Amino acid sequence: MDPAFVLHVKQGYEDRAKSITAQFAALGLPFAWLLDFDIPEISPEMLKQYGYRGNLRPSEVSCCLKHIRAWELISTGSEAGGFVFEDDVLLDIKRFKSVVAAALAEFAANFPEKLACLCFGNGCALHVPWTKREKGRHLYPAGYVRTADSYWLSKETAAALLAGLVQKGFVRPADHMIDELCRALAIPILWEEPTVASQGSHTGRFFSSIQTQERRPRLWKAIEWRIKIIRRKYLFPLLGIDQRWMD
Repeated sequence: MDPAFVLHVKQGYEDRAKSITAQFAALGLPFAWLLDFDIPEISPEMLKQYGYRGNLRPSEVSCCLKHIRAWELISTGSEAGGFVFEDDVLLDIKRFKSVVAAALAEFAANFPEKLACLCFGNGCALHVPWTKREKGRHLYPAGYVRTADSYWLSKETAAALLAGLVQKGFVRPADHMIDELCRALAIPILWEEPTVASQGSHTGRFFSSIQTQERRPRLWKAIEWRIKIIRRKYLFPLLGIDQRWMD
């Protein structure tokens, strides 16, 4: 496996740290915490360096900068690419390694330019319609990332995103930042099916670290998530709705 970087903070969110440690131990895979750019460390000089010119919450700015730091590490690493995970990710322990290996093999065989962002999670309950899936196929083009909780970049893609960032900067949260850069640079966004990751702050496992004002009961979030999965994964395809291309 290529290196895996998990975006986290130096203090706090210990429940997420325990979850990540347990999951990667179960998978038998190494990972590295990415702790740079906590909110107190961010300076005006850093914001200028990375082209920030938006009006985001401090937590959203910190999250964006942590993603960018992961791109820097991937682009200069010795491996073909790297994984980026947010610390609330929940991985499918049984299928993760086999599905990811098949997806990366498919990418290597079909994308000689080595440019793409591969999305492994079911963020926002988004799926490739089951009516359009093909046997044996893992990667499907989409117009945006599902969320930024679990994705893989080649070295070439990470370098291209960084180059685009120099020219364009960023003004929006991490997932939209990736969308806008990929769109501007004509970098394909590919959704993996079947998905092998979920975002714990969506499923009710964790409270959101970005939208800290939202503290609805976790049980309610879990019920809401189940309903969303039923609608978007199973019912929408029957209505001809393909969410890969919706704004």
